[in-house]
Amino acid sequence: MDESEELWRIFNFRNNSTFVINEFSMSTSKKEINNLHQSDLYLYFYEDAVDEARTRMECTYIEKHCGISGQQRILDLACGHGRHSLYFAEKGHRVTGIDINKSFIGIARKEAVDRKLDVEFLEQDILEMDQENGFDTILLLFNSLGFFDRSDCQILFRKIGKALKPGGKAFIDVKNRDQIVKEIQPAFVTEKNSDLMIDRLTFDPVAGTTTNKRIYFKDGRRFDAPFTMHMYHYTELALMAEACDLKVDKVFGGWRDEEFGSESRRIVLVISRKS
Repeated sequence: MDESEELWRIFNFRNNSTFVINEFSMSTSKKEINNLHQSDLYLYFYEDAVDEARTRMECTYIEKHCGISGQQRILDLACGHGRHSLYFAEKGHRVTGIDINKSFIGIARKEAVDRKLDVEFLEQDILEMDQENGFDTILLLFNSLGFFDRSDCQILFRKIGKALKPGGKAFIDVKNRDQIVKEIQPAFVTEKNSDLMIDRLTFDPVAGTTTNKRIYFKDGRRFDAPFTMHMYHYTELALMAEACDLKVDKVFGGWRDEEFGSESRRIVLVISRKS
């Protein structure tokens, strides 16, 4: 096989539908993820995007499309500081939240104590989870999947399938590569008070990744938080799900039942375990 054929042979099925992936780059490192999610910086600049009203809207949407009712076991992967986990715990569900970031898990645990909620928050790489037939609903939100390369993404899909009860649902939200690559600008500045968050983006079409040389400026101090994310389109996500005995039940272009298309900024998937 010549080099050009190898570069473009990203997906193949062989040996009874084993999913074969050629690696171009690695998953985002723990250091990059933790630098990006410095809680006093990240939550400061994203404060308006993670408020209570938005959390309630998102969880209501998840409830609707995953059929959440009664008391369920819910697994919130890459749960961050736990806003979705806490909402569902307050509704009476048994919730486990997992995140690799120690600071976020600390915030989530403190909030659970303050609100007298029984939530299990684990500081762990979600690739290391080992659950089986335990959960009615699994969440993986806000492009957290983008931190994983295609090999690790497949592992994660397989673990999600293993952790779901028969008939359980996974709700996955990622950026849509088909549209996002059209929007990339050399630099984008977010200003809050006298502080700045500067994003400097490039796209690698071979690796299918964006690299963001992000800089936070807060209280007169600079903090560099560069990170790389993997961009996915619908077809490869559906193929990975299929290879892991999962099926896509629904796909939307956003959080308001938008029809999915090539110009959708997001891919919102409801996936179920095959019986």
